[in-house]
Amino acid sequence: MSGSKHKSSGDVFGTAKECQATTTKTKAKIIERVERGEKEVDVTRSYNMNHSTIGIVLKNKDKIMEHVKSAVPMMSTIKLKKHGKVMKEMEKLLSVWMQDQHQRQVPLNLMLIQEKGKSLYEDLK
Repeated sequence: MSGSKHKSSGDVFGTAKECQATTTKTKAKIIERVERGEKEVDVTRSYNMNHSTIGIVLKNKDKIMEHVKSAVPMMSTIKLKKHGKVMKEMEKLLSVWMQDQHQRQVPLNLMLIQEKGKSLYEDLK
């Protein structure tokens, strides 16, 4: 049949792009670039994505940007892990106390350890 909708033998199978998840960070960059006035076609080419993917990102830009704003930046979690001298000293003393309790075969639980830690911290302040 000459009107057949089947692919001709000249078509190459398996040339479709693999489906990959796009990170929120990448989506935010796409939105920012388009909002700055860059053409969608240029953004599409630079990320090697389908035009429809960029369209979906732009369609959902409010949700994406809301998610980006609500997400905790990585630097803030790193800053929280930095302790002052008092905290370091308390951790050291708590560790020594726990080792001593272990040698005496005294059973420890989370609540007991937390109470001792708070007590040591208050004494050191």
